[in-house]
Amino acid sequence: MEDTGNLMNSMWFGEKSVWSTSEIKDKTLNSLTEKDILFNVLELFKIGDFTQKALLIELMNQTKDESVLNLCIRVFLSVATHNDLRDTKNLHFLSEGTEETVNTFASAATTSLSLEIIPYLLALLEDWDEISDTDRIIRDSIDSFIHFEEQIGEEATIDEIGHFYFTYYQENDVESYYFQENLAFPGDLAKKMIQGVMIAANNEEPLKMELIPSLLSIWTGEKTPGDYNTIINAYKYTAFIDYVNGLSIKTLEKGKKYFYGHEL
Repeated sequence: MEDTGNLMNSMWFGEKSVWSTSEIKDKTLNSLTEKDILFNVLELFKIGDFTQKALLIELMNQTKDESVLNLCIRVFLSVATHNDLRDTKNLHFLSEGTEETVNTFASAATTSLSLEIIPYLLALLEDWDEISDTDRIIRDSIDSFIHFEEQIGEEATIDEIGHFYFTYYQENDVESYYFQENLAFPGDLAKKMIQGVMIAANNEEPLKMELIPSLLSIWTGEKTPGDYNTIINAYKYTAFIDYVNGLSIKTLEKGKKYFYGHEL
């Protein structure tokens, strides 16, 4: 593998491009490296053009550059629909994934918001159950969707988790998107974020909240005013309130999935 560092390892994927769709497509065609292709495809996604998703999937399954693969995974899971995940060919790379790749996939799986991700996580659990850190990451990811641990225990076998998932799948609307067992909705996440902001503001402490600010930034395309390490003072508190008030006027529906404000 080449460079194993993460590309764009931040809470979101950056601001939207000032280039037009045709200009970005031209830049994609003239890209000389895998990183350039990936960055240009990502810019298309940000402006609501998902026609090159197949190119992202092809790159994700062919690249030998771990840093490119890790970003491909994170972008793919953010833009993947249920049907994208139902096509097992799209995730062929998992059959030869390194521990780092599997950890990246399992950690980012929550951002897919789809119950269709669970069979992949269960398959990975079978292959990586002897690697304690990876086993824990995968189990935590599955639990974030279906909360099996409080029902059948943290030490549940793979078969027990599989049976629990099958029942859960049958009892829920699998065409909707979910975050922590609830229909995904930016308004609900915003409320949780503001609760954390209020607590942190009392003593001007760090927000200590990672996933929710990241998801809101990716869903809306508007970066939250702070992240995990942001000290919440009076100025930042006001900025977060303004951010949430801005979300309230957007027409976003429960159970839908968005990328930079565009429904998938």
